[in-house]
Amino acid sequence: MSKTRIIVVTAVAFLLVGGIIILWSVYQQTGTIQPQLVSNIQSFTDENFEKDVVEASKKRAILVDFYADWCFPCRMLDPILQEVAKDLNGCATIGKINTDKNLIPRRFGVNKIPAIFIIRDGEIKNAFYGVVPKETILKALEEFCS
Repeated sequence: MSKTRIIVVTAVAFLLVGGIIILWSVYQQTGTIQPQLVSNIQSFTDENFEKDVVEASKKRAILVDFYADWCFPCRMLDPILQEVAKDLNGCATIGKINTDKNLIPRRFGVNKIPAIFIIRDGEIKNAFYGVVPKETILKALEEFCS
């Protein structure tokens, strides 16, 4: 095989694989569940955090998921949090806050995501990092739902 033919075949293969990766990424991004579209998962921001998390935690437990749109493990956690929200039947509030668009994560010292904090009475009662099984989250929230 000539050198030119090897270069052409390599370039075509590179473009084909690159195209597949781009198409997969677009598909994944459009298939991702956005927190604003999920009725049982709230969207927290710097503006509503004090009222919707800190003040609300005096009445019930609040689970806060610190995430970013580009974070693949954060996307893996979305369906788990939806199931948890469905199973809780309103005894706790579940919400997400984007670490790229808000400053609150800095206040809590969040330096790795996904990070899940359980807040009750204005204090962090439990924290998890990474993709956490549904059972672990439910068990951690169990004491606040009695």
